[in-house]
Amino acid sequence: MRKHATATLVLVFLTTALIGVIGPPGTAAAQEPTTTARYEELSRSAARASEDVLTARQVLDDKRVALDEATGAADRSRLLADEAAEALTRATDAADAAKAVETGLRAEIDHIVEISFKGLRLNGLAAIFSSDSPEEFLDAAMIMDVYAERHGDLVTAAATASDDAALARSEADTAQHRAAEASLAADETRDTARRLTDEAAEAARGAERRQERLDGEVAEVRRALDLLATADRTLLAGTGPAVDVPAADGAGGDAVRFALAQLGKPYVWGAVGPDTYDCSGLVMAAFRSAGVLVPRTTYTQALIGTPVPRDQVRAGDLVLYHDSLSHVAMAIDGTMAVHASTAGEPVKVSPINAIGPIATIRRVSG
Repeated sequence: MRKHATATLVLVFLTTALIGVIGPPGTAAAQEPTTTARYEELSRSAARASEDVLTARQVLDDKRVALDEATGAADRSRLLADEAAEALTRATDAADAAKAVETGLRAEIDHIVEISFKGLRLNGLAAIFSSDSPEEFLDAAMIMDVYAERHGDLVTAAATASDDAALARSEADTAQHRAAEASLAADETRDTARRLTDEAAEAARGAERRQERLDGEVAEVRRALDLLATADRTLLAGTGPAVDVPAADGAGGDAVRFALAQLGKPYVWGAVGPDTYDCSGLVMAAFRSAGVLVPRTTYTQALIGTPVPRDQVRAGDLVLYHDSLSHVAMAIDGTMAVHASTAGEPVKVSPINAIGPIATIRRVSG
């Protein structure tokens, strides 16, 4: 009994302690205001998830395009294989026909040769000595000429038929080789299409998983935003300090002027305008307005153009932040940048160095 009593006391003590830490169900302990730092941490995590979703969707789109191309190639290869097989059949039939003609002509020549060697030699001298009258001589000579002409034509025809048969056999061999190659190509492209189908399906599943993660993190960011102090939310909702619109020429200057015209528009994950933006969506839209195509995600935007040292930054340069490359801003000049920050914050102007740790700076050509 003492052991049971002791265990009961320990359980009561632990329960009371836990309630003191986390509060009883329904209390407001979990509703204490979050700090701006925690909100920013959650926002960065959601931004990484958003870029992951965009990347997964791009991979899926690329796989689908590749699949369509591979399927078309497989269809074309199979058509070529069928055409090659038909050509092989025609060539084989032609070779057989030519061989039959050659065989028939040679048989006729062999028959004439056989008659000649049996003593029925149709030549002018034999006709003269065997004729009883001039009329018989003329008849015999005429028959001799016909056979001689026929004999020569047969030899020529037989030689031609032999050549035709050889050519037909060669064409049949070539057709057979092409048919084999076309069939192999069709099999390979079909296998590629099947592999790409599997990869596209896996990419789709990956995109769905990342989207679920993003949805959860976005919900957490919004809860954190709601729990921020009023003063903090007001500060976040501002568009930043006023700046002079740069007069820089070229695509970089045009892109910055476009981005500054979007000040105050809300941040939405995955948005590319015209009413809402995320960070990489704003960059893409800005440069598109300047006639330059840039990739969709921060991960790929960090690879374009040329690297720029921090002390040489100018209008239009892309400044990417954090080791994860999860955020991008566009330099207005050497000190300020315009960017779509995160939920609860509109497109705004911020000091370049205050946005976060800089990972890389890229200058877009165009």
